[in-house]
Amino acid sequence: MNKQVFRLICILMLLAMFATACAAPAATTAPTQPPTQAPPTAAPTQAPPEEAGKKIILATTTSTQDSGLLDYLLPDYEAETGVKVEVIAVGTGQAIKLGEDGNADVLLVHARSQEDAFMDAGHGVRREDVMYNDFVVLGPEADPAGVKGSTTAVEAFQKIAAAPATFISRGDKSGTHTKELAIWKAASIEPAGDWYVSSGQGMGEVLTMSEEQQAYTLSDRATYLARTKQGLKLVVLMDGDPILFNPYGVIAVDPSKNPNIHLDLANQFIDWLISLPVQEKIAEFGKADFGQSLFIPDSPAWREAHPAEPTAAPAAMAALKVTGKVTNEMAWSEDEVKAMTTIDVEATNKQGATETYTGVLIADLLNLAAPLPEAAKVVFVADDGFTAEATLAEVLACTNCIVSFRSQGGFSIVMPGYPGSMQVKGVIELRVE
Repeated sequence: MNKQVFRLICILMLLAMFATACAAPAATTAPTQPPTQAPPTAAPTQAPPEEAGKKIILATTTSTQDSGLLDYLLPDYEAETGVKVEVIAVGTGQAIKLGEDGNADVLLVHARSQEDAFMDAGHGVRREDVMYNDFVVLGPEADPAGVKGSTTAVEAFQKIAAAPATFISRGDKSGTHTKELAIWKAASIEPAGDWYVSSGQGMGEVLTMSEEQQAYTLSDRATYLARTKQGLKLVVLMDGDPILFNPYGVIAVDPSKNPNIHLDLANQFIDWLISLPVQEKIAEFGKADFGQSLFIPDSPAWREAHPAEPTAAPAAMAALKVTGKVTNEMAWSEDEVKAMTTIDVEATNKQGATETYTGVLIADLLNLAAPLPEAAKVVFVADDGFTAEATLAEVLACTNCIVSFRSQGGFSIVMPGYPGSMQVKGVIELRVE
């Protein structure tokens, strides 16, 4: 009996020791970092200790993701700063909505009219130019609608609708969708019917659908080229039209929308993205695989360092055109417009301050094209598809309405005394109707 008691006591002592050993770790102080995050080791560029563990949310267009640009750039930013970037890649419209709702720190998008509206409404506190590329009209090599050979995107879309041939639309309020709708509008076509498919998908998915259905679509060039490396067989059937210009901007969201918005980190990210070293890295992206840059740098630092190079658009896209109901359709390079007779006018900018603008009278440009007798209005078309219009008579009579020269390259409409909506940035076409 004593032996049984002795055995029981020994068992109870062993169990007590085992329980104490298991509980020991819980009694110690918890580590300040997750166990998976070892103390940083020596690296070529080490993050500042105060930034380690911080995070920003970047809402961006799918083209920056699908092209591979973010995978190419962001690891450097995270290594240099210690700040993690959480990417939400959606259409530009959705990215801007995330900013409006205070659910992102910074936006990287490509629909200038939506960006300007976002800033004008006070949703953003800072916007900077980052880069640009262009859109391309794609389709099957067989080209059943005969799009190849079109001289404008409008002509290409008219041929697709007339066939009719299947067209896959993003249908998601993205920058690409915004551009597409602007082209349909310029073509005086309301796309509808079995041939027009509104997919509600990102660019990569739309390219896959277009290939599967041997359909036409509009794509940014970067995503298209990146997908050709994965076997995409669609071909470029139309490019080079000024309306296909595709600029990208970066925006810091107003921190008053959400206490979790990190304006300091958003500004740090923007400063990094538009800095000359990162812009030079963007300039190299795609060259090894495609022999060309998928995105052209366009930040103030880049333009200052490369003043002799085209900045607002490639040469084929740097034109200002007068089209429509005119005797002679006209097109000029930026240098040709700047060589014309210029005037200075004063107008109120969006900050409410008076500013002096230099440019060419709109009336002079229209008179060179000689509007037809039945012409009644002028539509100003921006590089992002935004449009505004005025009667032809009032524009011809205006002695201080000009196409002004932008500091970053390209043109804007300045019409003193007219509503702000008439001050069109990035204008590429004066369409007489």
